[in-house]
Amino acid sequence: MATMVKVWDLPTRIFHWTLVALFIFLIVSGDLGGNLIEWHFYAGYMLSGLLVFRLFWGIAGTSYARFSSFVRDPIHTLGYTGRMLRGNAEHHYGHNPAGGMMVIALIVLLALQVLSGLVTTDDILWDGPFYSMVSDETAELGGEIHETVQLILQIMVGLHVLAIIFHKVRYRDPLIPAMLHGNKPDKGNAVSRDSVRVVPFLLVVLLAAGWTSYLFSLPL
Repeated sequence: MATMVKVWDLPTRIFHWTLVALFIFLIVSGDLGGNLIEWHFYAGYMLSGLLVFRLFWGIAGTSYARFSSFVRDPIHTLGYTGRMLRGNAEHHYGHNPAGGMMVIALIVLLALQVLSGLVTTDDILWDGPFYSMVSDETAELGGEIHETVQLILQIMVGLHVLAIIFHKVRYRDPLIPAMLHGNKPDKGNAVSRDSVRVVPFLLVVLLAAGWTSYLFSLPL
């Protein structure tokens, strides 16, 4: 049996799978509409709290969760992507440069989706909590952004799934199991992640919970 190395901490794994669940619910509830729109807003609030958590956890989290461990400049990322597609890319225990770029792009797009959703209306029953604070033109623009970014996000999630399959077939890299139990096989040069530091973790959770609570306190 291969020796395993700790890569993904528990907070990162909980963030990932909660984000997956909320994203699916938001797509379904947004498409179905009706009474689900209220819960669509609430799910969006929770997703925004997750984004706040990930933003700060990318600074104060464990080694493989920190942005500094996987964010690379575009030229390096393009070079890595070319090597990856050719089948001769170097191995990364955490996010590789292409995956890191995907993480950043998803965070930015999800944040844009949340912000645009806060100023939109379904023109029937539900208005975003900041809808009354913006002009009609801004609200209309927010609605257009919300629809467009949703399509882009769905495409990117599809590419993400394809990338997972590609890495499993081409590189035998168990990405999904690793995001479940947090460990990856040691290929001989692994460095185990550091432990979760309690104080930074609690501060990040408080920031995320505070922002989410604020949104829930606003009237729809």
